[in-house]
Amino acid sequence: MEKALENIEYFLFDLDGTVSDSSAGIMSCADSALRSEGFTVSNEVLRSFIGPSLRKSFGLYAADATAVDRMIDVYHDGYENGGWCANVMYDGMEEIFKGLKGKGKHVVLASSKPEYFCKKIIKYFGVDKYFDYVGGADMEGKFDDKTVLMRYVLEKIGNPDKDKVLMIGDRIFDVECAKNNGVKCVGVKFGFAPEGELENAEPDYIVATVKDLKELIL
Repeated sequence: MEKALENIEYFLFDLDGTVSDSSAGIMSCADSALRSEGFTVSNEVLRSFIGPSLRKSFGLYAADATAVDRMIDVYHDGYENGGWCANVMYDGMEEIFKGLKGKGKHVVLASSKPEYFCKKIIKYFGVDKYFDYVGGADMEGKFDDKTVLMRYVLEKIGNPDKDKVLMIGDRIFDVECAKNNGVKCVGVKFGFAPEGELENAEPDYIVATVKDLKELIL
């Protein structure tokens, strides 16, 4: 473990692009939702749906809130019916969770994905036993801003001292929410950030692989 992180007690993990490769399910469901309102986009654009809130992503294509809600409904219907399990956990992540728990650390999920799906996915991977708390967005959009979501998760785990918390994520949204809440952040390059995004966001640490992450935090 990096010496500067020895005092960390709470490890907050993003889900998509950090714990798992969820691209297939998300991109397929986003495509169906966009097509339902007459929008056709490239695979590169569909990849941009991995990470941000759905309301923010669909809002780029339909200014009308009702149309955005319709697309979110179509997305959730597809995701409920198979999209959520078109998802593969990165090799080595369970070893990290197990190692942290073995050291008496708290493992927490903080994802912009609806909490309902977060819990299903973590259980599907068989790693729910390692998590002290699984936090995700609501269906109404109250936590579309990840800074607000992290604040909610921190409250749920008892508002620990900020210097004992570390956020681990793959996108600029994870770095920003960490900075806005006064906690350290690790950016992982094996996720879905476009080239240069993490470097420009300036997290406290950047790692290239799951192995590098393990060496940093265990």
